[in-house]
Amino acid sequence: FYDHPGLDFQSIVRAFITNTVSGEVLQGASTITQQLARNVFADIGTERTLARKIQEARVAMRLEEEYSKDQILELYLNEVYFGRGVYGIGTAAEYYFGKSVRKLTLPESAMLAGLIQAPETYSPVNDQAAALGRRNVVLDRMAELGMITPQEAEGAKATELKLDITE
Repeated sequence: FYDHPGLDFQSIVRAFITNTVSGEVLQGASTITQQLARNVFADIGTERTLARKIQEARVAMRLEEEYSKDQILELYLNEVYFGRGVYGIGTAAEYYFGKSVRKLTLPESAMLAGLIQAPETYSPVNDQAAALGRRNVVLDRMAELGMITPQEAEGAKATELKLDITE
């Protein structure tokens, strides 16, 4: 996210090759900025066409010119879907844990981050084991990137998931 200009050209090439070889769409290549462009900043639509992807790329590059990476990430997290009809990180924190996003623990934050990829699949309400597995993947990746220590990752992975669902 922090190392590309709104488009990830390696991912685009990888997805193009994979999808062409398979004859179907198996992989996407949209960055967070492109997803934000599609979902919030332009009436781009959702059909899988080259014209839409070009429009999405143009809006994404414009966003990268106008906003900092941290601003783009904040905008994205405030609109992305977290499953169970919940949109935005603040609402997700309240829904799943009954607390403000600022009071989330590392394991709770990692669980929410893991939901973004497939919110219903990794929902702790639908499948707690899948939610914990995905949370642990996020924690391992954070450690791999040096965002947390391996010891912090292991400690967070050992933490029981305690939901406070507000329906």
